[in-house]
Amino acid sequence: MSDQTMDLHKTGEPLNGVASPDCGDLRWDILADCRHCAVRRQALFSALRGPDFEHIFLPIRSAVCPKNTILYEQDQPADAVYSIRRGMLKLIKHSSTEGDRIVRLLGCGTATGLEAVTHGLYWHTAVALRELEVCRIPLGVFDELQARNIQLSDRMVGQWEHQVIEADRWLAELGAGALHERVRRLVRVLAEMDAAEGNRLELPPMADLANILGASRESVSRALAELKRGKALRRVAPRTYECDLDAMS
Repeated sequence: MSDQTMDLHKTGEPLNGVASPDCGDLRWDILADCRHCAVRRQALFSALRGPDFEHIFLPIRSAVCPKNTILYEQDQPADAVYSIRRGMLKLIKHSSTEGDRIVRLLGCGTATGLEAVTHGLYWHTAVALRELEVCRIPLGVFDELQARNIQLSDRMVGQWEHQVIEADRWLAELGAGALHERVRRLVRVLAEMDAAEGNRLELPPMADLANILGASRESVSRALAELKRGKALRRVAPRTYECDLDAMS
């Protein structure tokens, strides 16, 4: 693992001196059933039809990644696109002048590493923010399916456009304004990503929240404490809260 990758742990919780697992450590021994996938309607392969699955010449496999697993690294040669079935992933941008910055969070049904299709290198380092179930789609399989089904290309462009819109939203909503307002906006973003859990959300580690907002941990902690006092957040388990979005209005 490179020194650059080890630096990204500054944005998350300490790992007690134990290196995070990376993609090469995972056992990709679960054969994905793409045809019957529970999140297929949200995912890249929603465009595929019955006959398309007969042309998957390499098996698509999935794995369960522990928290802090490094899926791929920035500037690493890209050989696959990944589809998230469960959990949450953080994308980290490394800069020699500004350090490491979390630039986006991705959740269930989204694809990551799409730049692999056209650029050959990954643009970010992707790290599991919590336990993650993910499918690995080799580029050869992806290219073959795109050639047979133009709708897959449309779906990929749609996912890419959505991620660009979300990146713009991060800049507009989380990068400017008073910190207490930015914390409220970030909680709303996280609540949207955890919508399947009803009104419950799992907050990332304080260091990650501070990194996303470009603020100190202490300042973010005070802003969250204000939301708790106002009953907008009610702790129900470690780092898990019931969220009353109306109380944040």
